[in-house]
Amino acid sequence: MNKGKMLNLALAAGFAVFAVTACSSPVAAMHAPGGMEAWEHNHPEASHALAKWVKEHPDAANKFFEWDARHTERAHAFVTWSITHPGEGPRKFAETHPDWEMFDEIMRDHLPAARSFMEWCRHFPEAAEALMNHPGGLAWAGHHIYAN
Repeated sequence: MNKGKMLNLALAAGFAVFAVTACSSPVAAMHAPGGMEAWEHNHPEASHALAKWVKEHPDAANKFFEWDARHTERAHAFVTWSITHPGEGPRKFAETHPDWEMFDEIMRDHLPAARSFMEWCRHFPEAAEALMNHPGGLAWAGHHIYAN
């Protein structure tokens, strides 16, 4: 095979790898063994408590899931902040993070649920961080684990 054909094959193979990697969604990556499917198994108490929160606050839970799906980094920041600021509530978070799309609506319409979710994060910090370390992890859990 001549050098030109070899170069074309190498470029095509490299492009294929790039295309598959670039087009992979975070949700697809979560289906790897030990990924999101393992979260519920690895954190059964936290999973049960989160399911209870979802049942007690279904409208707020859907807003949180939607927020995580659209603003993964911000939702993760909220969870991390909740864990690292144990004496602070959602209003203090909102003061330090003004004008966050969708979070303002959560604060306006679902303040008790936001407080309760923060308590969940603080009670299960390792599970909360493990969930949020997967882009869209909370949204994934909401749609796959707690769909019913």
